Amino acid sequence: MTIHCSWCNNEMSPNESGRSTDRRISLPLCSSCSELLVFQMGVPLQTFIDRLPAPIFVVDNNATVEAANALGYSFLNKKPEDVIKKLGGVVFECAYSRLPEGCGGTVHCSGCAIRRSVYHTFETGESQIEVPATLKYDGPGKSGDINMLISTEKMGEVVLLRIDKVCTPAGAC
Repeated sequence: MTIHCSWCNNEMSPNESGRSTDRRISLPLCSSCSELLVFQMGVPLQTFIDRLPAPIFVVDNNATVEAANALGYSFLNKKPEDVIKKLGGVVFECAYSRLPEGCGGTVHCSGCAIRRSVYHTFETGESQIEVPATLKYDGPGKSGDINMLISTEKMGEVVLLRIDKVCTPAGAC
């Protein structure tokens, strides 16, 4: 099946289109139209992601959260100043990010499904859809594993990370 950009209708390469179109975070857009939408047409990134119906986090190639939508802030029960320009593990209160090596520096980080999905999407352009992930949570008044399904999609120079489902009880995903 050939994938076409939803704006210009040009055929998209597998790297641009991702591997699935029915569960994408946004409509399939080629790189050129993606840039045009966000930067040249005056649609602010925040407006775009706030319209998406799930918790969304905009992540750069260093695993730093650059933005989140209103549902993302609500999901974390945090304000923008608690999220923006912070590493993903710190934002999500990963127990391993509190170790001396910090987020991304521990032996555990190499196996993190969230981190691996974001980096895979950066490197290949391929979307990751409903990837099972376990977060070793260590936050206020609570700690333990949080199981979830996540999806990633590249949009220009950032990756959109969507929280599809939090699985309770543990192992329900």
